[in-house]
Amino acid sequence: MKKVIVKNLAGVQTHGAQMEDPSAWIYACVAGCLWGKPERWQPASEAHDPADVLETERREVQPADGEQPAVMQEWVKLRAEYTVEIEDITLQHQLYQCIQSRKAEYPSPEDFMNAYFDGGQAALAALQVSRLAVKAKYPKPEE
Repeated sequence: MKKVIVKNLAGVQTHGAQMEDPSAWIYACVAGCLWGKPERWQPASEAHDPADVLETERREVQPADGEQPAVMQEWVKLRAEYTVEIEDITLQHQLYQCIQSRKAEYPSPEDFMNAYFDGGQAALAALQVSRLAVKAKYPKPEE
């Protein structure tokens, strides 16, 4: 299980999800520019924040009319307007599932109260045996 956290340039989380394989979801969101603009190349002459520049390069560009000779133009690679963090939460997810399964099968608080007040030590011992059986049925995941 993976946890995906998407943050804007200010470091504030804007999106998030938990799923087995987030690759397709991330690809679709990036392709649709749902989180903002991805890393991209653009002519250096277009407006941009110098702090957003990752790389620069010179490219040969053919003018649109096709009759003029090609010219060298400066291009900049700008950083994405977001960051994507992926955290493996498989162990936490398995632990959560274990706890939920145990809760569903543990004796209820009423069962404990009845055993404590009405059944004596034998009833409490039987209750503990049933709790240990549930624990054995749903062991905690190994780290």
